[in-house]
Amino acid sequence: MKPTLSDHVRLVKDRMNEGRDVLTGLSNISTYQLEDTKPDMEQVTLSPPLPDDKFYVATDERDLEALKEISEAGAIFFSDLITIDDRRAFGWPLMITDVRAIVEQGVLMHSAYFYGHALSSLAGMIMNMRGARGADPRTVLLDY
Repeated sequence: MKPTLSDHVRLVKDRMNEGRDVLTGLSNISTYQLEDTKPDMEQVTLSPPLPDDKFYVATDERDLEALKEISEAGAIFFSDLITIDDRRAFGWPLMITDVRAIVEQGVLMHSAYFYGHALSSLAGMIMNMRGARGADPRTVLLDY
């Protein structure tokens, strides 16, 4: 989306700051116009992220230098969340990208705010899942 990784990371951080502003001002929850969807009131009962809080990034990036730069900007990844106990309990399936993708979808579906790219099928699916659980449409931003 941006010509350099540094520019892209800066864009993501800007969007996350915008998301925090949305969450801070969120009081009257609305939902997507889906039948039988009830607002997820957790969106107003939990405190919004703080400015220096880490943010979760779902990425298929494998370049170690790029991952380091993203991490140093405040990102955490799937591998940062998985404990040794998780690895013992679930074993090799946690290393399979399809299994990891399902876990990541759950994380993104329940996140306070979601930012993604409109051309990503994952972003579209997460938006649909968030809508079905009653997330406020203002808690999602898809860029083009």
